[in-house]
Parts: sequence; C-alpha cells; structure tokens
Amino acid sequence: MKRKLAVIFSALFLAAVATFSGKFIPEKSGNTDIVPTDEKANNTDKTDSSETTADKVETAPTEPTTEPPTKHVSPVETVTAYLGIQQNVDAVIGRTNGDNTLKLPLADFMREGDKINSFTFVIYSTDGYNIGQFKGGCGISVTEDCPAATDEGWHQTGDFTAPTEGTYGEITWTLPDDVSDYVSANGEVLFGYWWGGTTGLRIENVICNITRTTEIPCDGTVDVEVGKSVNHNSDDNTIRIPTDTLPKGAVPQSVTYKISSGGGFGKFTGAFGYESSKGKYMSNDVAEFTDSSEISLTWIIEPQAKNYANEDGELILGYWWSEQAEATLDSVSIKYSLGDSTEAVPAVKEEKPQNNVESESYGFRSSAEIVKDIKVGWNLGNSLESYNTNRTGLATELGWGNPKTTVELIKSVKDAGFNAIRIPVTWGEHMDGDVIQKDWLGRVKEVVDYAYDNDLFVIINMHHDDYIWFNPTEAEYSGDSAKFKKIWTQVADYFGDYGDRLIFEGMNEARTIGSTNEWMGGTAAERAVVNKYVQDFVDTVRASGGKNTERTLIISAYGACAEEVAMNDVIVPNDKNLIVSIHYYAPWRFASGEITTFGQAEKSELDAKFDSMKKKFIDKGTPLIIAEFGCVGIADDSTRKEYYNYYVSSAKKRGIKCFVWDNNKAKGEDGYGIIDRKSMKWNNTLLEGIISGAK
Repeated sequence: MKRKLAVIFSALFLAAVATFSGKFIPEKSGNTDIVPTDEKANNTDKTDSSETTADKVETAPTEPTTEPPTKHVSPVETVTAYLGIQQNVDAVIGRTNGDNTLKLPLADFMREGDKINSFTFVIYSTDGYNIGQFKGGCGISVTEDCPAATDEGWHQTGDFTAPTEGTYGEITWTLPDDVSDYVSANGEVLFGYWWGGTTGLRIENVICNITRTTEIPCDGTVDVEVGKSVNHNSDDNTIRIPTDTLPKGAVPQSVTYKISSGGGFGKFTGAFGYESSKGKYMSNDVAEFTDSSEISLTWIIEPQAKNYANEDGELILGYWWSEQAEATLDSVSIKYSLGDSTEAVPAVKEEKPQNNVESESYGFRSSAEIVKDIKVGWNLGNSLESYNTNRTGLATELGWGNPKTTVELIKSVKDAGFNAIRIPVTWGEHMDGDVIQKDWLGRVKEVVDYAYDNDLFVIINMHHDDYIWFNPTEAEYSGDSAKFKKIWTQVADYFGDYGDRLIFEGMNEARTIGSTNEWMGGTAAERAVVNKYVQDFVDTVRASGGKNTERTLIISAYGACAEEVAMNDVIVPNDKNLIVSIHYYAPWRFASGEITTFGQAEKSELDAKFDSMKKKFIDKGTPLIIAEFGCVGIADDSTRKEYYNYYVSSAKKRGIKCFVWDNNKAKGEDGYGIIDRKSMKWNNTLLEGIISGAK
C-alpha cells in the first residue's frame, strides 16, 4: 500500500522512561478447608457408561505451615509506550442519514489509563468513484466531567473536510487535550461520512494512537542481539526470540523491539506475542506510519500473556505488512520481574497430600468437546437460586412463586429438544457459618440427578450469593475469598464422583453491585478482583482431586458482561478444561421490550458481538457459552420466535452454544418463560424458534 496523504499523523517512535521505588513481590496463599468424606453424595457413582470407574483415592490433608513474609523487594519501573493499535473493521457505511456512521468500542483500542491521541480511519470507495473531498465528523464517549462535552457523556466534532487520493483515503482525527483526558475504555468512538464523490465507504481498518504508561515490577533488563529477518509475504511471517537468557523464574514485563528495513516502512503493521508450553497469546495488531527505515516498538505485556510465562517461552514479533517486503529484528530489550505478585501478603507453603497413585485419567471429554456436544441449554430460573423470600430451608425454592422442581419437568425439557440444563444455586442462605447445610446439598443433588440421569449436561453454580455476602472488591477479598473457597471445596467434594456431564460454574455475575459501571464492564481494579476469584475457583476445584482434576469448569468475565472492556480483561487460567461464560440479553432494546421489532440492524448487532466473542476466546483456544439470554414477553410471539431462532443459529455458526433463560413468567417486562411449570405446557412457537435455531 502506498502512503498518499498529508493528513496522516506523524511517525510514532516508542520510548520508555523509568523511575524506581520499592515494593514487595510475595507469594500467594491458597488454603482450603476439606469436607469430611462421609458428607459426600455417596449413594451412586455418577459415571457415564463410557467413562472409567477407577476409585477416587482419599487422602488425609496435612496442615499448611506458615513461613515469614517474603522479603524479596522488586523495584517498580514506570514504562511509557507510544503505540498505534489497529483494528481490522471491514465495515461499509453510506452517506444518507441512518446509514452513515460507524461506532466502535474503545476497549478494543485502549486499556484504562491510556491516553488517546488520535484516530486514523483507512477508507475505500465502495462504487469505484473517487472519494474526492471527504466531509464528515467524529465523536467519542467522555466522562461526565469533560469540559468539552457536547452532550451528556459525549463529545461530537464539528463537520470537517479532508483530501483523499482517488478511491482511497486516510482520515485522521486528533483529539484535543480537553477531550482525550476524559476518555475511558468503557465508551465508543464514532466515524461519520456526510458527503463525498462516492455513495459509500468501506472502512478497512482503524488505527488508534495512544500513550500508555504503566508501573511494572522490574528486577532487571536483558538486551538480546537478534539479527533475524522476515518477509511479510511468507507463510510464517513471525520472528521468535527464546527467553532462555532470562533468569530462572523470570516473568517478562515489557519488551522493546528494534526493527529496520532497506527503505522507509510507510506503514508498518504487525503484532506482539508470547508462547510457551502453557499457552499462546497474540496482541492486537499494531501500526505505525513512518518514512524512516528504523522503528522501535515497546510492548507492555498484558496479564493474559504473562499468565503463560515459562522457561521454554518465546517472544514473538509478527510482521504483517509495510512498503518493504523484508524487515530485520535487530535487537530486543526485555524487562523482567522475579515473582508474579505485587501484594505484600504472607507466603504460605502448603504440603501436598501424598497419593499412592502416580496419575489417573477418567477419560473425560475436553471442554471444547463438551461445548461441541451441547446442542442448546435451558435455565431452571427462579428456583434454587431464590433468596430473601421470607422462607427458610428447602422452602426457599418456592419463594419466588415457582413450584417445586420435579423429574417430570426435567424430562419435558429433554423431550423438547434441550440436551443441557443450567441449575442456578444460591448457597449463602443455607449455611451454618461456612458449612453448607446437608439438607440443601441433598436437595441440589436431587435436582441434579433428575437431569443427569436423563443424560443431560448439567451446570451448577454459585448464583445470588452476591446479594447476600459475596462482594468481589479488593477491600473484602481476604474474607470473602476464604468463604468462597470453602463453598467450592464442599461442593466439589460432594459432587466429585459424577462424570463429565456435570459442570461447575464458579460465579454467576460477579460484580460490584450499585457501582457506576456495574453493568458496563466495571473498572480495571474490579475486573482484576474477579480474575482473582476465577483463579481461586479453578485452584480449589482442582485441589479436591479425583475426577475434579479433569472436570470442565466455567469461568466468567466481570458481571458475565459482554462489554468489550470486560471480555478483554478476562484472564483464563492455565487449564485445559475451561469454558468462558457470557450473559448477553441483546439487542437490549428488543430483549427488554423497549422496541417490538427485530430487523436487520438488530441481527447485525448480534453478529458483530458473536464475532467479537469468537475472536477473543474461541479463536484463541477457549470455548465459550452464552449461559443466559432471552427476550421478554412484550413483542408478539412470531417476532420473538424469529429472534430466538436467529440468535441461537448465529451463535452456533461461530461455535457458541446458548442457554435460554426461563423464569416461568410468560408475559410482561420480566416474562422470559418458555414452559408453564404448573401445566407443563410449552410455548410451542418460541420453542420451535429455539430448537430449530440449534439444528
């Protein structure tokens, strides 16, 4: 591609500056309490006929020994990088009202704390006519205190013009400081086309020029002379740099790549990555406009990539395009830390129980295989998760107006065409201190057995405890995490003998209730706390041993939210059998009953979000389900049928399986019911839409 316009922003040269202060880098503790084995669900070994029935070896726990706090002090370095983050959009807009704007989530370009300097929109004519003088505008979400806001939470530019070159153009919008200082990752950016020589534009990609400043723990820097060349036309257009030059146990924190070529790059496009035996991570594409033959790119490594740090790790530089076919990676400078935490907490050494069996496999399917085998799922809503009902004990199941769950209901769910059921469970009102009451465990088991014995996949979770005791904030993490792990220790042990069709889901919609961004993906700090609970959940279940070492587990984003900023910050633990869960009641205006038509705009919104989910998780090797979705009973049933059919089929095309929410309320603003649990009659119109969409 030739560089053609004077409107391009100037070349971005990356730099890093550093200041130092001391912080402790300790180890984390991971204690869990053990439920006595005589409290397990021990009447029946719930193993599928195709599974191995090897006995689970019981071992006595040993008391962990507490050591003094870790004394290692890791300097903290402030690193600043200047990056162009590129998203490949390939979207078409016209020049008529209602069809002439494109909105993109800012979370795909920035992290919280970044400063956006400019956007460049790479455009092409859709009809072959020259674009000529471009006329349009841009807008961006801003915080409520922004002095340049033109509307509540929004800044819109005035109309502006820019030259183009034939059927091609690069339109750059530079943000003034009184706008860029008030932008967060929760918002959107808008590009509008008001007039030009073509009836439509194809936006190929968008480059967001950011300043990123981050504190990293840094124990040292290693400079490596590389001297490797790569051609962007090659099948393998990446360069790999082993990290065996780092000290043992080191975690890369940032990398500066120095790259050269035989002539001016024009526009360099590539990506950063890291791969080890633990997994692989690739960054978003980066782009830099420059006439120079030398560039320096700094990557402040994302937590997801550091999660794969290992002695066999390799750094990756991808070279996707520039005006020079060949580029050479001259050197890299790697900043690293010795340790994976910056929290000053005591280090606890836990003695591992000794087992007289070296290893044991139960033949469980992988999480990807399980998602593939799920057709479509159904939620037993407003039953075992009911809370604050003015009832106690087992009677809380009836507290939100639904009848007691029966095996006949579950058989009807199976006969209707569902092969998976999600059973939301609230534990907090059924505990004596930190111990789950036996009768409640027994009732949950009874309902689980209704489904499991009918060959359904079954999900149980911790659902509405967030309204009772669970508050996923840093301030309450210590106490809540201890209780959280005790709940999952008991549940994992009690249901430990079931086969791979029983799946545990750690949390429902873990979030800070009542916060400003409660349903908008939370803050970076809030998302980080949820990631800690995700790791606690996985570690606790795996530590229970036996079949739970292979059981598929479900983790979720902050609030199970489909906002890009929430999905971007999910850290998937190093574990081969995990599924990410998202709740996506969308398009919200239709799902909530605000509008009663379901047309192409609504379908396009679903498609775009499903594409994003696939890109962020499935394409990177982590399967995904939509554990809750639906639309309320306000639109007519034929329109709702079309919605359910399109939703399930569109998700399925991308490898995503869906679980419809059913609360046994047929109509109204909270009416998600598909079956009347008293009469056992289905809404066959809606049912047909769901089941046909899953075929």
